[in-house]
Amino acid sequence: MGFRSKDFIAGIAARCGYRLEPIRRDVGAADALPSEPYAAMRELMGRLGHASPVVFDVGANKGDTAALFRGMFPGSTVHAFEPFPETIAMLRERFGGDDAVRIVEAAVSREAGRATFHVNHAHATNSLLARPEESERFYPKNAGPKGEIEVATISLDDYCDAQGIERVALLKLDIQGGELMAIGGAQRLLGEGRVDVVYSEIQFVELYEGAAQFDQVWGEMRRLGYWLFDVYDLHRSAGGQLLYGDAMFVSADCRERVLRKLRVDR
Repeated sequence: MGFRSKDFIAGIAARCGYRLEPIRRDVGAADALPSEPYAAMRELMGRLGHASPVVFDVGANKGDTAALFRGMFPGSTVHAFEPFPETIAMLRERFGGDDAVRIVEAAVSREAGRATFHVNHAHATNSLLARPEESERFYPKNAGPKGEIEVATISLDDYCDAQGIERVALLKLDIQGGELMAIGGAQRLLGEGRVDVVYSEIQFVELYEGAAQFDQVWGEMRRLGYWLFDVYDLHRSAGGQLLYGDAMFVSADCRERVLRKLRVDR
C-alpha cells in the first residue's frame, strides 16, 4: 500500500489467486504534470519554489520513501514518523548520518497519548487498526496477526507547534487505514492551508477495522479546502473489485498558483 508495500501486497494477491494492475492514463495537457506521482510531486515543488521543502513521511516504515524524498529534494528536511521499534531501529541505522532526516518514534493520530498497535508478521501491514476476519483472503497465512504493543501517539498540529513548523510542503500518509485519524489531528495545519500537497493511501474495501474509505478521506480533505488532483496506482482483484491506491490532494493556494495556469489542449 502506498510506496512501501506495493510489492508485498502484489505478492500476497498472486498467492491468493488475484492479479493487481495499475490503471494507466494518457494526459492531454501540453504542460501537464507527469503521470507518475513522485515525478508530479517534484514538479509541483519546483513550480511552487520549494528549494528546501519540509516533508512529513507519516508511516515511514523502513525508510524507502524517506530516502526517495531526500534524493528528490536534496535540500529537504524529512520528518519520518514511525511507531514500531523494529522499523525504528532500521530507520536509525539507515539515516543515522543524515541530520536532515528526523525520526519521530510515534504513531500519528488525532491526539497525543498511548494506543494499542497491531503488529503483523509482515511489518509493512502494522496498524493502529486491527484486521477484520473477512479481510483474511487478502493476506497469506504467514502474514497474519502477530501480537499487540502499546505505542505513543501524537497529532501533527501538536508536533508542528512544538517544533515551530509553520509550513509543510508535502505530507505523505501511508498508515494502513488510519489516514482519517491523522487528518483529524491536523485540523489547524490543513484548515489554514499550511500544507501544499497531501499524498495519501486510499482504500475501497475494509482491509482494517474502521479503516477510512476513500469517500471519507476525500470528503474531509474537501471540507478542509483541498482539491483532489489525481489518483494513482489503483489496484483491483482479479474479479474486478477496486481495493486500494493513492490520491494526491492540493491546497487552494497550490491550485491557484500552479494548476490553474496549466494550458490544456482541446
